[in-house]
Amino acid sequence: MEEVRISLQDVKSIEEFTKAVSEFDYSIYLRPEGDRKETKLNAKSILSVMSLSLYNRLELIAHTDDMSNLLTRLKPYLTEA
Repeated sequence: MEEVRISLQDVKSIEEFTKAVSEFDYSIYLRPEGDRKETKLNAKSILSVMSLSLYNRLELIAHTDDMSNLLTRLKPYLTEA
């Protein structure tokens, strides 16, 4: 399992993001940055992602040992830690 931080700025970026993560077979979740609760939302669900507040950084959690292809695909959304 690996984590990275992302930012989604508008509805179009949410649509593109959910389409991109849906290309991968493993589980991918989002949670608000700094939220250490067990709450994780399905990153492949546009409704789940839209329920998160825009303009806040999000933590992406991917259940895989190799995120290289995912990181390449999500480059427009990645933010620094």
